[in-house]
Amino acid sequence: MYTGRANAPLDELAKLIGFPGKLGMDGSRVWEAYQQGKLAEIRNYCETDVVNTWLVFARFQLMRGQFSKARYEKELELVRSTLGKSGEAHWAEYLAAWNKA
Repeated sequence: MYTGRANAPLDELAKLIGFPGKLGMDGSRVWEAYQQGKLAEIRNYCETDVVNTWLVFARFQLMRGQFSKARYEKELELVRSTLGKSGEAHWAEYLAAWNKA
């Protein structure tokens, strides 16, 4: 019962829920990016993965009844406002993609 076939990729889950998912890079391209010295791009990719993971987890908690609708909305707003204050280009791109979803 524990096989690679029984999974749902984070990118697909995030997009299904209405979050941006992965932007540009994915895990298969990290080694190549590392070899090219693109550490900032790898960091940005990892950071957006963490946010996608949190947002999917928050939705899961809402579905389980562990988060109320108000708590869930508060978490989304906290993420949006925090990312909006960062001033970093990858977060601006992430928020723009989120707003289109």
